[in-house]
Amino acid sequence: MHYTEQEICPECAHQMEANPGYSTWCRKCNWNVYEDERGQGTYGGLNGNDDERSSDRLLEEFKYNVNRDLPFTKQRFYTYLVALTVHLSTLSILGIAIFFFSTNSTWLGIFGIALLFLWITIILPYRKRLPGRVISRDEYPELYGMIDEIGERLNVPPVDMVIISEEYNIYNLHLKRKRRALVLGIPFFAALTLQEKIAAISHQMSQFAHPNISDSSLVERARHVLNSWIDTVDPQDSGLLYWVVFPLIILRLLLFAVIGGVYALLIKSMRNEMQRVFYIADNEASETAGSEAVLSLFLKSEMEGLFAHTAEQVAEYQYNKELYEEFRKRISTVPTQEFLRIQRLQELNDTPNRSYHPPMKNRIELIREHWAMIPAYRPDAAKERRINEEFRQLEQRSQKILLSDLRGN
Repeated sequence: MHYTEQEICPECAHQMEANPGYSTWCRKCNWNVYEDERGQGTYGGLNGNDDERSSDRLLEEFKYNVNRDLPFTKQRFYTYLVALTVHLSTLSILGIAIFFFSTNSTWLGIFGIALLFLWITIILPYRKRLPGRVISRDEYPELYGMIDEIGERLNVPPVDMVIISEEYNIYNLHLKRKRRALVLGIPFFAALTLQEKIAAISHQMSQFAHPNISDSSLVERARHVLNSWIDTVDPQDSGLLYWVVFPLIILRLLLFAVIGGVYALLIKSMRNEMQRVFYIADNEASETAGSEAVLSLFLKSEMEGLFAHTAEQVAEYQYNKELYEEFRKRISTVPTQEFLRIQRLQELNDTPNRSYHPPMKNRIELIREHWAMIPAYRPDAAKERRINEEFRQLEQRSQKILLSDLRGN
């Protein structure tokens, strides 16, 4: 039960519902829908208007027919070309260092040693640190079984591991030896119904089903090399180049700008294919879990701030241990008007939330264009109870970790 008042919109004189503690906004003219100026800016970046037109063209294509093929395009060729240039440019550092060693100059020899150390720093293989705790198939058979069944529907082999984290997120990882992992953020999953959980998992499994250019080892290594360069030459960081190779700040800033530009060019060349993968994943998640569950999932993804606020308040009371139950209660008390405001924001959002994601407005429009009323996958009541029980066990372990960290125990 929510205590509401009525106010008059200063822009269009429409009657507005006002809920204490939440933004008052106008459904008719969208007055104050943003709360503040954030979110009203347009996406600039590298050729922002071109990117927006490209995303709109993809949307129109997918509205007519959801094509699940990923053709070889000139953008993919440009991506491989940029990645290869990055590798050759980095390899040239080793060549220069060897040349310096071959001279009889002491100073050039010292400079060659510095370049060799720089090359090792940039090119050094990296190990992906797992972002949470791996849970076993024997310990959580129902969860793994549900993921396997979703994967079977999407023609995806079973994942090699499921990782549990305390992030408000879900994502997939490609590990060494072609192993694949699914990372489930318990705070995020605590907010979801079972069908919304199925939608979230289906979206990630669809990405496994449609390997894209970002999964290429050549491109992935190029991104790692560029990130290593940025970490090394970042003017805000005390990297190796600050003292050894480029003590001149202007030169360091110039190098940072060049590397940043190359990285932006690499991402731009990948954007069309990555957005295509997301549209496919949205469509397959909608067919698997139902379109209503996917749109509800989008709304719940905006609740991270509410979860953080809830966690801080629960942690203040030493004997309060039910973090996730309290979070669900607070979601249930959010007024309908606030959910409508978040939904309107998503419908108005024509900017990508990441450089390679389609605008949320387009994603919602495509789901509504290919509306799936009946989900293709819905566990029976007995299986649903067993799955929920396993998630309750995961929540118990997760909230102990989170509350202990927040309380400094």
